[in-house]
Amino acid sequence: LRNLLKDQSLNDVNPSAFAQVGGVVFPDQGAAFSLADFGTIVEAFRHVHLPTYGSAIPKSAKTSSVNSDGDLLATSGNEVAVVQAIQITTTGADPSTVQLLLNGVLVANPTADPADTQAVALSFPLVIDSGSTLTVANSSADITLVCAYYLISQ
Repeated sequence: LRNLLKDQSLNDVNPSAFAQVGGVVFPDQGAAFSLADFGTIVEAFRHVHLPTYGSAIPKSAKTSSVNSDGDLLATSGNEVAVVQAIQITTTGADPSTVQLLLNGVLVANPTADPADTQAVALSFPLVIDSGSTLTVANSSADITLVCAYYLISQ
């Protein structure tokens, strides 16, 4: 196992790759050293990417914003984000409705009053995994959305 992973950094390690290597339940004597190495790698990965066992990572709170249509929040690598709040601001004279989509699936359809800032009501927590994207669609040019989030994996 040590030889298989000697040239990889912790950023390159994909946990799903260990399903085959670490699948032995009752190892023989020769496998004991490899499994000890496996435990060391898992512990190092956890310290880097999951330092709080899925709770908020301290000082990881951030905001992202988008004017009109586009990506409001996209994670990369091993990042997993939890959305805390979304606010919608419009400067136009008419009410505006937008669509919030998670990987193309509608999660909210908020309407903003004219020249106002409002919170977007979310009926469930939004967890954005790497490869997932929270996007805004069907908005007008006078709309800005801001998303507050924190990381539980990095």
